[in-house]
Amino acid sequence: MNNSTYDLVKYLTEKISKSVKDLSPEKRYLLAIAGIPGSGKTTFANNLAEDVNKLIEKQVAINISMDGYHYPKKILDTFPNVEEAYARRGAHWTFDAEGLLQLVVSLRNPIINQIIINAPSFDHAVGDPVEDDIKILPSHQLVIFEGLYLHLREPRIWNSIALQMDELWFLQIDREIAKMRVIKRHIKSGIAKDEQSAAYRIESNDFVNADYILENSITPTRIIIIN
Repeated sequence: MNNSTYDLVKYLTEKISKSVKDLSPEKRYLLAIAGIPGSGKTTFANNLAEDVNKLIEKQVAINISMDGYHYPKKILDTFPNVEEAYARRGAHWTFDAEGLLQLVVSLRNPIINQIIINAPSFDHAVGDPVEDDIKILPSHQLVIFEGLYLHLREPRIWNSIALQMDELWFLQIDREIAKMRVIKRHIKSGIAKDEQSAAYRIESNDFVNADYILENSITPTRIIIIN
């Protein structure tokens, strides 16, 4: 953990400390990490949760990826334009925003009234969500969400999700660095067979989404530069 990361981890541990007056032991602290494709949201959020737990020496933080709320293929198959739905999978309208909002709202209820809350994960090998795969326990006072659209001001359903968060952190990265990362990811996952087809998908889908995010997001509470 470098100094800048440690400062963020220490900051979050203080936010969920029982000594902090604005957070009772019955209340969770919700953080949403967003950024364009290839900005490293998943790795950053996973490491953040892991480092908070190590520092406190308790399982108080958990990371929830927005990927678990991808519409499954069986739902995409019911869209009016099925070909477009698959070609644009990853756009905000290919996610179950209503389901994500329900999860976020449920996490706002007092912890004392809860036992376990289930959330979906995403199986990249199959390309579909896995229902109820993540268990959010009463001990999880810090819930770190990560995903492309968690800071949107529109559509309204996405804005409702953003407004439930205590903080919004945005990962800022050079576009070319992000592009190279996504090219490698698409080839590794089998979405694209080579660099050329991966680059085409990025320009026709991933960076279309990136531009939408940059044009339609709320001003974050913190911007983190990714090198």
